[in-house]
Formats: sequence, structure tokens, C-alpha cells
Amino acid sequence: MTAKQIRVMVLNDMEKLDRTLFRLEQGYELQFRLGPTLQGKHVHVHTNYPAEGERFERHKFRALDWINPTGREDDSDKFCTLGLKISGSYQYYFGHGDKEKSGGGYIVVDPVLRVGADNHVLPLDCISIQTYLSKCLGPLDEWLDRLRVTKETGYNMIHFTPLQTLGESRSCYSLADQLTLNPDFSPPGQTYTWTDVGNLLEKMKNEWNMLCITDVVYNHTAANSKWIKKHPECGYNLVNSSHLKPAWVLDRALWHITCAIADGKYEDRGLPALIQNHEHLHAIRGVLWQDVFPKIKLWEFFQIKVEPTVEQFRDLLQSGESKTEGKQQLKIIQDPQYRRFGNTVDMNSALETFVPHGNSPGAIEDCCNWLRRRLEEINGEQYHEIRHHQEQATNCIDGTVSYERIADHGPKLGPVTRKHPLVTRYFTFPFEDATLEQDLELMNQPEKSCHFLAHNGWVMGDDPLRNFAEPGSNVYIRRELICWGDSVKLRYGSGPEDCPYLWAHMQKYTEITAKHFVGVRLDNCHSTPLHVAEAMLAAARSVRPNLYVIAELFTGSELIDNVFVNRLGITSLIRVHAGCCPNPQT
Repeated sequence: MTAKQIRVMVLNDMEKLDRTLFRLEQGYELQFRLGPTLQGKHVHVHTNYPAEGERFERHKFRALDWINPTGREDDSDKFCTLGLKISGSYQYYFGHGDKEKSGGGYIVVDPVLRVGADNHVLPLDCISIQTYLSKCLGPLDEWLDRLRVTKETGYNMIHFTPLQTLGESRSCYSLADQLTLNPDFSPPGQTYTWTDVGNLLEKMKNEWNMLCITDVVYNHTAANSKWIKKHPECGYNLVNSSHLKPAWVLDRALWHITCAIADGKYEDRGLPALIQNHEHLHAIRGVLWQDVFPKIKLWEFFQIKVEPTVEQFRDLLQSGESKTEGKQQLKIIQDPQYRRFGNTVDMNSALETFVPHGNSPGAIEDCCNWLRRRLEEINGEQYHEIRHHQEQATNCIDGTVSYERIADHGPKLGPVTRKHPLVTRYFTFPFEDATLEQDLELMNQPEKSCHFLAHNGWVMGDDPLRNFAEPGSNVYIRRELICWGDSVKLRYGSGPEDCPYLWAHMQKYTEITAKHFVGVRLDNCHSTPLHVAEAMLAAARSVRPNLYVIAELFTGSELIDNVFVNRLGITSLIRVHAGCCPNPQT
């Protein structure tokens, strides 16, 4: 009989180990003991690892009891313990006195995988896995013949790319419907279901000693998904994400430049449809700075109407609203709807910042002039900030065009056309093309602008813990997104209450997957909101407790990797060789 394995966690005051990985096996006993900095203090330890017979709830913590093996209170010897029987990610924290939390971290308990008719254990370090592009496998009833080579060459696990209905691009990771099986797997006169897939996988497990996993894609859906057209609130659009309006305006302007180049309207300025050299790139820069940026005036979305603001301030002064002390700085309020010249001034801050020397008309006029000059300065600062964004956008456009059309290692897309635009569009536009001016009028029609959905993609060198589509990010206006034009980025918000349909839809998708597959590969994990992945994996583990989790994770930092591994209970990570694109849309 194998002796019980015991692992000891020594707790030290103010030691927060959220970025330190502690991986343990099922059957281990974990003991928490007090380090020197905590001995002599009344310490309490809490964990969300469920008590015997209870379900796991991430936000439900319980206190652990101290055990005194000598029968007397002895801080150097006492401990509290957890018997680890359930795989997943679990959190602990401790405090003392009036400190609720003075330290904490995570523990990851590995799953136990079983295979074969006798249900024997497949050790995690013995997994040998082969990937198949599911869309290339043909009808489901022919799969075993095609997969047999993997069995015969000694693999014990197959990773299938998504089996769901694909979007119009046919990319393996752009799913049109997360709940339905790809109809390509059903031959004429036959309709296969998830149950048929499950039966096939069970046969492989029992007869071939082979387990199967597949991807879960939480970040995006195909741009032609029918459900997102009915529920545009599930994406980032100009109604629920007004901060994207300036980026959308630039995107539409770039589309119209694409059409003009394709139609030969810039040939007389040295910019033909077939872009072949750096002179053509220089001509693109000229078009952007001479024709595009001056026309769309993006800085206006961040500026203030000076004269109406000064008049409002004057009225307050004339009514005796002036303050006696000028301690505050002038506060500018960004218009939440991002209308041109929609920013406003916090008048209380204005009254405290600009205080007249008296109540005479001249003193009030002087004070108004001070405010006017400051507002003009602020508008100038916004102009220069947007100009800086435009410089970066120009560089990104230049780099994209150079790679896609000139570079020997690029795809050499050929002439600019509507099918192959100058740059990939960042937003969907499900309406007939019109003039740019007519397009921009749609921005203020919510019933239409809710369907202008931001595409997903990848941002080189970005913070993986930040959502690049949320307010505060300038990725879209700076054209820094390596865009996947076939997919729409999904907007979960902070919880199910922010987008009920999306959360319910993706949870059902997760449960279907976990029912039939022993594990999942988290596609684009580094860009998936952590709280979303946590919730979805909890739903998956409620269906399959011993869930094997692989993650495509590229953070550039081992410590940040550990944040994802700890919070999600990731078992294995995917790496690529230097120079490979980390997010191919196969």
C-alpha cells in the first residue's frame, strides 16, 4: 500500500503568492503550517476547496480548523489540512487579528485521466498527442479509418480542432454556431449528432486506449454568426462601446480609400492598385495625411466647445457662484457618447480654478478669458494626442501593406481590391456601401450602429491581462490590432448580468464539449478574460471533474503565465518556436 503523500505549505505574513505555482496530485494531503512571522498570532486560514460532499463555488470560502498533534496549543507544530480529491484550481488566504487577508495564493490539483476497457490511469507525463484538422476528416462514419494511423503509430490522445459549424471563412477557429455539429460530417441522407460523436470517442477510448480533446473558443465568433446578428449586444459595437466611434470612423475612411485605389483614382498621385515598392508606400502616407485625417477630424471626438462652455461659466459667475479658494485643477469630462465636441467641464472645478478678483464686469470678463485660453490649450493638447495616434496608425498601416503586398516572406496579395482591401477592416458593416458622409450619419442611429461590431485579433507585445477593446485602450484607433476579419470579438462584461445571452450560450457550448471530450484546449487563452475562462471551466468541471486543460498561452512572462495557470487550473501549456505566429487562424 502506497503511503499518503503529504505536502507542507509554510505561511508567512504578507506573502502573496498569486504568481507562484503549486501543483499537486489527487490523493495528496496539503498541510498549512505557520512560519516564524505568524507564530504567536491568532491566524485563520480560508479556502474555496469544497468540504466533503459539497459542490465547488469559486467565491465561497470556509475556515479550516487547526490541528494540534501534541494536544496542546503550539504554533510551531500545529497545522490545518486539506485532503485533495478533486482536480481544479483552488484559492486560499489567511489573516490574523483584524486583518482579513495578509497573504494567500492558489493550488492546482491535477486531473486523473483513465483509458481503456479496464479504465486504467494514463499518467499525465505519458501523454502523446496528435492534432487533426476536423474539417478535413470528411463524414463521421469514415473517421476511424483516417484516425487509425495515429493509433498504430503509438499516440494515446487526439486533439481535434473545433467540430462546430464553421463561419464563411472556413477557418477552424471561426465558429458560426457553437452549439451545432458541422454539417460537413454528415453524408447525404444522414444527420449525425453530438451523441454520435460521443459514441465514436467512447469507442476509441475503450478499444484503442485513446483519449480525445478539442478546442473551446471563447474570444470570438464568426462574423456571419446568425445569433450575433440577433444579439449584437454580445459584441463591441458603437452603442455599448461608444469609445470605439473614432476608430470606426477611421476604419470607414480607410475602406473608402481602398475603393478609390481599386478604382484607379489615385494613380495620378503615384498610387496604383498594385502596390510594389516603397514609393507606393510613401504615396499612401501622403493620402492619409492630406486626404483622410484632415477630413475625418478625429480630434473633435475628444474636444470641448469652447464658447458655449465659457458662456455657461460666465452665467455662473454673474449669479454669484464664484469660489473663494482656487485649489482644484480644471476637470474635463469625456462625453460618454463620444460626440464631436461633446466633452464638458466640471463647473465646480472651473469655479475653484478660475476665481475673479471682484464682481465687476471687467473682473468677470478677465476670468472668462483665463478659462477660454485654458480650454483652447486643452483642445490643442487633444489635437496633438490624436495626431500622435494617427502617426502610429500610419506606421501600422505601412507595416501591414508592406508585409502583405511587398515583402518576399508575405502573402503578396496583389492589387488592392474590395475583396483584398488595403488593410483588413476592423469593424463589420452589414449595409450597402454609400459615400463616407452617408456612412458617418449611421453612427448616430443606434438601430444600425449596434451592428458595427469590432473584429477580434492579436496585439503584439500587449498586456495579456488587459482587454484591448475596453475603454482606456487605443489599439483600434492606432491600428495596432493584427485583425482577424472573419471573427467578431465577444463582449462578456464583468458577469452574466452584463450579457445574459452570451454567458448562457457559451456555457451551453462548454457543457456540450465537456460531456464528450476528456479535455479542452483553451484557444487564444492570453486574450480570454480570466473571469470568463474561470466561469466556463467551472461549468466544464461540473460535467467532467477530471477535465484535462491545455492552453495556448503567450504572455512573455513566466509569472503572468502562472496567473493564468493558477486561476484556470491549466494542466499543460502550448509553446511555439521563435518566429512563428502565435495565433494562426487555420
